[in-house]
Amino acid sequence: MVLWLHGERGTGPAKFNIPHSVTVDSTDRVWVADRGNKRIQVFDKDTGEWLGAWDNCFTEEGPSSVRFTPDGKYVIIGQLNLSRLLLVAAPPVGSIGNCSVISTIQLADQVLPHLLDVSGKTGAIYVAEIGAKQVQKYVPMNSYFLSFGS
Repeated sequence: MVLWLHGERGTGPAKFNIPHSVTVDSTDRVWVADRGNKRIQVFDKDTGEWLGAWDNCFTEEGPSSVRFTPDGKYVIIGQLNLSRLLLVAAPPVGSIGNCSVISTIQLADQVLPHLLDVSGKTGAIYVAEIGAKQVQKYVPMNSYFLSFGS
């Protein structure tokens, strides 16, 4: 049974150009990486109501993958053609806020991180790389902030 659906092509709210990844945060908001429009759109999981978007972090390239860390404090975002991972501060509960990059991991040229996931138990980040044709695992050290190189 379909409860709600968004899918029209376009650039306005709740419209997409290459919706590429989806995740749900701890407050049940649905975050969609809208790669072609260089933004992440956010929806209410029950009603599908559009809650807002992050576009200020994606001037060069849109997000290809988005996941929250287990503690909900950060969002890990993959950028395919830039071969880069972003560590972004998660917004406070009840707000979408603005995208604020804390740190980055610059991967080798042509690695092309396509999709990623974060272990709910360990916080390890798994990255599927279509350019390098491999999967890499990144393990947080003391905190996500310390494990990412700026």
